[in-house]
Parts: sequence; structure tokens; C-alpha cells
Amino acid sequence: MTGRVGGWSTYNIPSIPSLVRRGIFRSPFSAILRRTVLVTLLMVSILPGTAGAQDLPGYKPILWEYLETICAFGPRPPGSHGHRMLQAYIKAVGGKYADEVREQPFTFQKGNNPPVSMMNIELVFHGASRKRPILLGTHYDTRPFADSETDPYSWKFPILGANDGGSGTAVLLALAQYLHAHPPVRPVRLVFFDGEDYGVKFSSDYFLGSKHYAAQLNKKDRGEWPYCVLIIDMVGDKELEIARETYSHENASWLLKMIVESAQKLKVTQFLTQPKHTVQDDHLPFIEIGVPAALLIDFDYPYWHTLQDTLDKCSPESLFAVFSVVVDAMKKI
Repeated sequence: MTGRVGGWSTYNIPSIPSLVRRGIFRSPFSAILRRTVLVTLLMVSILPGTAGAQDLPGYKPILWEYLETICAFGPRPPGSHGHRMLQAYIKAVGGKYADEVREQPFTFQKGNNPPVSMMNIELVFHGASRKRPILLGTHYDTRPFADSETDPYSWKFPILGANDGGSGTAVLLALAQYLHAHPPVRPVRLVFFDGEDYGVKFSSDYFLGSKHYAAQLNKKDRGEWPYCVLIIDMVGDKELEIARETYSHENASWLLKMIVESAQKLKVTQFLTQPKHTVQDDHLPFIEIGVPAALLIDFDYPYWHTLQDTLDKCSPESLFAVFSVVVDAMKKI
């Protein structure tokens, strides 16, 4: 059942049998895959819902479990079965941990091609104050084609996206669990953007979900806008190094300064102090409308947009490094 809140659909978590009746788990692949999905949704009901502040390292295995689950759904381009399964999973986790789960559906159509249904998903944590919220975002879709492969035959296959699409989603799901156990003072929005990686090279058909979100935001009073936006993307690389992305450095240097200070305080060495790389990502639509926005990304990832972007290229240590720094920095904003 859903309701409407400011252009969003609020989502009440359905039972697993109802998801089966609605065909969410109809798979062309195998009964094993369907059982995997049911197990992962059942896992939501048994994951620990609380943890003391002293138990922050306990989130390292939780982060990894989330990433393993995400990758078990297979490639997740918009319109695919894996995409629908991940949507259901995000909403199931949000139903357990967030104050509200909101859906923002939209469609994308290119030329005479059939329209593709997409959806941003927002997990809302009301906070204890009336301050404007922090928006932490990531994209949960994966690239429909492996167009960075050297063999043109491989271009037609969708990527698994363990790092690109999976790692940021895992971090936000773990943050939902953390914020449930440690309610924030300032309101927080965890937004899972769709359609970030949908476009072909050199087209403008990227960042579709964040563009749609920012366009809807632009229709509202500025008092309802987020205080700042932090996008988390490609942060699972075993050889993780996160430099100051150029657009972020120019637009929200104060936010990056907080991130680096938290990393130094926690002795997390994966965060660099110097600018490197100019990356177009989901932070740009927010910068364009005037919201301070920054991106955390390791763009020196040799498996980007290839079929080799798999779970074995990622590590729980990298996920936890980013998670712990973001948790610490949130408290200072």
C-alpha cells in the first residue's frame, strides 16, 4: 500500500508472499535464484537492529553481507529482474530501519524506443531537530553494457557492478541500520538513485535519477532543500584511494574538509588531501541548482564498466573505511 507525500509515494513494506504473488521473483534463470532472493529478504528480519557506539567495527561484516546480497541479484540495469529484486530489497531494509520509505517513480524514453520505468528510493530519518536534512546518495543501477571491455563482443553484456553500483548501495543500507540504532539530530535522507549509468558513451543520458530528483526539488521552497548532498560511488575497491574530486572541491570544499578531518581523526588512510579527477556523477544536478554537493569516489579503478567489476575486486575494509568516516562526519554537519 502506498500514499502520497510531496510528489513521493510512501511505501509500506509488503510481506514476502505478496511479493511472490506480484511476480517480483519470477525469474527466467532458475529456482535457485528465486530461493536466494527469498533468503536475502528473510535475512532483513534477523539482521541486528541495534548496536552500541562502541560496536562500530561490527558494521564491517554487515557491510560485506549487504554487498554479497546485492551481487547475488546479478546485473541490475533498469528494467531487469535483478533491478526489480534490488528495489524490493532496498525497500525491505528501509521498512525495517527507516522512519519512512518513499518511492519516486519516473520514466525515460530515448527516441522511438519503449519507455523504461525507473524509481528513486528514499529512506527518511526524521532526526531530533527541525534543521534541513543531509542527503546521502548513491546509484543502485548497473551499466547495461560492458563498453569498456577491449573485446567488442563483450560490450553487449551487462556488468555485475560490485563496485560501480553495489558498493555505494551497501554503504547506504548499512547507514540505514546504523541510523536506526543511533537516531540522528539533523534529519537524514538516504537516496538510492536510478539510471545513473544508463547512457551510452558521450551521451547525456546519465544521472537520470538525480536529475529527476533535483528537478522536483527545484519546484519546492528552498527551505525544503537538503542542507548538503554527499554522493557515495565506487568505494569498494581493494586498493581504495579517495581524492578530492574537482567539482566537489570547488563547490563544497567545507564538506570535503570535514570528511578528511574525520578520516585523519579515525586514522583512515584511504582518504587523500589533494584534488584529483574531474568526475561527472550524481552530485552535478544538485550543484547546478545551488545545493552544496560532493562526491566520494575512487576513479582509479581498472575494472570500471567491464565484466570484471566483481565481488573479488572489493573488500570489507574499504567499505568500512568509507562507512566509518561518513558516520563521524555526519555528526559534525
